[in-house]
Amino acid sequence: MENICEVLRNTVSSKLQPYFQTLPVTVKMDRMVGIDYSLVAPPKATTDNLDGLLKGEFFSLAHPSPPPFAPPALALPADHDRMVYLCISEYFFNTAGLVYQGAGVLNLTLNSHVIPKESKFSLTTNFFGTLIPQVATMFPNKEMQFLIWASFPPHLTVRPTGLDLIFVLETQAFAVLPNSSLAPLFLIEMNTSISVSVGVRSDRLIGELRLDRLLLELKHSNVGPFSVELLQAVMNFAVPTVVLPVINEKLQKGFPLPLPAYIRLFNLVLQPHQDFLLFGADVHYS
Repeated sequence: MENICEVLRNTVSSKLQPYFQTLPVTVKMDRMVGIDYSLVAPPKATTDNLDGLLKGEFFSLAHPSPPPFAPPALALPADHDRMVYLCISEYFFNTAGLVYQGAGVLNLTLNSHVIPKESKFSLTTNFFGTLIPQVATMFPNKEMQFLIWASFPPHLTVRPTGLDLIFVLETQAFAVLPNSSLAPLFLIEMNTSISVSVGVRSDRLIGELRLDRLLLELKHSNVGPFSVELLQAVMNFAVPTVVLPVINEKLQKGFPLPLPAYIRLFNLVLQPHQDFLLFGADVHYS
């Protein structure tokens, strides 16, 4: 018995402890945001598994603070046919939305340079004048510019049927004057319902957004009253063809998974469950 205990102690000190020391504690995403992957409790070993609880939380590098919501309790499935599993709570994604929205980076400027040349959609007062005549009357033959920003942190819900994202955006429209100054035209709020597709590429979690529903509300007008429904078709075109591709390009860069060094994954599987994604893989250690 003493020999068995000695072997176990040596294995833990020579193999297991160095292995856990290669787990990333924090990962810097960019100059403003990092991810905390630190253990929140000691790992638990059973006859079949070794379980570890990681924080999985985005934080501001300049002003780190706890989020105003708690992670949900997770009911993990019992059936396992992969060597390693990682449960990624919706809390992980929602702390990302909170931190990036607070950092003021969830914004986008639309001008004529980002509109495809073959598009029938034009960012000019003449084009929008067909919908809102006073825009063309007050500012004839002018280019337009839109500033879009997230007025609230986006919220992701994970269910067995898929992932849904609620995004509230505010959009300020301007006319570009000859001296390059901007004349405000109107401010609208856009409530969006978005489907999220998630995948894994190597050691990173990637995503893609697809617009399901878009509702507009006029918040303020500098050109007089008009029906916001006139803009519905324009925004239904602009959001999925201009706005979402910019976001999807960033999501394709992915979020790093908390993997130890010298690990290569294969036979990957990714499944949505209630409140979390279950990521499984077989492992090759080199």
